[in-house]
Amino acid sequence: MVTAPSLPVTEVPSVVGNQRGRRLLGTVVVFIAICILGALLGNEVPTWLDAHVKPWTDDRYQWIVQHRQSFWLFNRGTRPFGDAMETATNGVERLLFALRWTGVLALFAMIGLRTGGLLRAIAATVLIGACGVLGFWSETMTTLSLIIVSVGISLLIGVPLGVWTGLSPKVELALRPLLDIAQVMPAYVYLLPVAVLFGIGIPAAVVATVIYAVPPAVRLTSHGLRSVPVVHTEVGLAAGCTPSQLLWKVQLPSAARAVLLGLNQVIMMAFGIIVIAALVGTEGLGREVLNGLQKVKVGISALPGLALVCCAIAIDRISSSPPKKRVDPLPWLRTKMGFLCLLWGVVAVAVVSKLLGTHTFPPSWTVHFSRDIDLAIDWLDAHIRKGVPVVGGTNAISDWMVTTLLTPLRDLFLAAPWWLIIAIIGAIAFASKGIKLALGCTACMVIIAALRVWDLAMDTFSQVTVVVLLSVAIALPIGVLAGRSDRADALIKPLLDAAQVLPTFVYLVPVIALFRVGRVPGIIASIVYALPPCIRLTSLGLREASTTAREAARAFGATSRQELLKVQVPLALRSVMLGINQTIMMALSMVIVAALVGAGALGLETINGLTRSEIGRGLAGGLAIVALAVVLDRITQAWGTERAAAGPARR
Repeated sequence: MVTAPSLPVTEVPSVVGNQRGRRLLGTVVVFIAICILGALLGNEVPTWLDAHVKPWTDDRYQWIVQHRQSFWLFNRGTRPFGDAMETATNGVERLLFALRWTGVLALFAMIGLRTGGLLRAIAATVLIGACGVLGFWSETMTTLSLIIVSVGISLLIGVPLGVWTGLSPKVELALRPLLDIAQVMPAYVYLLPVAVLFGIGIPAAVVATVIYAVPPAVRLTSHGLRSVPVVHTEVGLAAGCTPSQLLWKVQLPSAARAVLLGLNQVIMMAFGIIVIAALVGTEGLGREVLNGLQKVKVGISALPGLALVCCAIAIDRISSSPPKKRVDPLPWLRTKMGFLCLLWGVVAVAVVSKLLGTHTFPPSWTVHFSRDIDLAIDWLDAHIRKGVPVVGGTNAISDWMVTTLLTPLRDLFLAAPWWLIIAIIGAIAFASKGIKLALGCTACMVIIAALRVWDLAMDTFSQVTVVVLLSVAIALPIGVLAGRSDRADALIKPLLDAAQVLPTFVYLVPVIALFRVGRVPGIIASIVYALPPCIRLTSLGLREASTTAREAARAFGATSRQELLKVQVPLALRSVMLGINQTIMMALSMVIVAALVGAGALGLETINGLTRSEIGRGLAGGLAIVALAVVLDRITQAWGTERAAAGPARR
């Protein structure tokens, strides 16, 4: 019997080399083609390339204002939905007040015991009690009711969509642009249309929060399902599981940690938008923070902001997944009988409080130190900003960032012809994943030009580039440390929670005091806001790396560093790239807030459009931000997909 000759091993690299050569040749062709076409059109964006978005949007907005009381969509759609949201929120608020402050503390303790153990229960109880100590118990309950309803709706929408996208790549591909738009579109852009459709107050705040919070739930649920080991799925199929049984018995339990991380991110997103929601008339902690900021009083706004952080971390502690090595001192609490006992304990505490007449948080327990915060800010302004003569202070840091990073990069983007920028992005996209991605990214950049905001977009692009580079450079080492050390993870997690849920309006004021008004405060605020997702997902990816692969590496004598670089990082690459993707989304969502302190660019265009009731102008700026987000998202995701697929082949 004659066997066919096998392919020599030496020919395999040549095949890979030919593929890379073709990809490189295609990249050069795409770049040259776009450059030739752009050179024929000229260095300036042609006047005929205008989508006329601004006048069209202004006309539609005026029509909505005129027909809001009579059109069927509002009478039978948005108005009943808004009434339902207001009824649900008010009902939750009445329930929380009916439990009294002692009952709420007992409720947090009960949930903490069930989900995380004794230490988390104590931490959650102390943190929620701190809201009363700060003097904002009633406002906290109002905010908590809004958060509960918004998070509940977000999960009801986001988790099923995440399951759908995780099981169907086609659905994921179709929904990804909508998720990008929902997550990147600045809240200021859709807050006013939402208020027009649903009215001022709770309904508009709930809808805006849901729009902003659904994408993380969808993405992380989908990511969790796609990360389920193939061995688990094959075992389920071999056992005769139906698709439904495979989902509920195998895939979702294996993806539980990622789904719970999605819950965490939804909560963080919801708390992050509370202050912005106060602009449409909602009460609670957001209103208190906003009132303090309008008076430019850091102390007045910092206390409710601190209460907001305590409330968010308390909910995070009782809703996040328990540590893998948790010792459960009271296992019976996790049974149905234990749950009923704890529930009746909460009711008993509430009844006793009512009988004793302890309706509100004791005023004698509250503390007041807003004046001390103002004095501390004044001291920082006087001593830290100027610094010592030799070393310098924050002024030196600000000047370095402006002269070394921000201004040169902005001038470079503005000086380059518009078609050259498009050609470079198209070539990078083609080199990343082929012609489809190149066409999509090129179309997005052309749309920015058609919106007539090209120069503003390049200014924003330069700022976002700096934010992303600095954020990733800081986040990756911290994420690796948190992923390999339980102690480091426990120390870092509260800081991440505080950085992500502390309203940007709160920590923006001391940043301004240290760095003055300009682009630098916006950059620093954006970095603080964009760090947590990259750190969390890097840590999650390392922790979810196959234990079998790590043990095999150690068995072959791999050092700790080799295990990290050769095993954990390649296996966690998809999760890391998702973290970078989320960092980009966060950075772009901060351009509005950065514009409030002097960053300018597309953020300022959006603000001016809204404050002057020129909705078309604000929408054009928002759409340009979304287009930039889609370009950066697709390219970075392509890098993660390509490298994650190529890694095992190379090894």
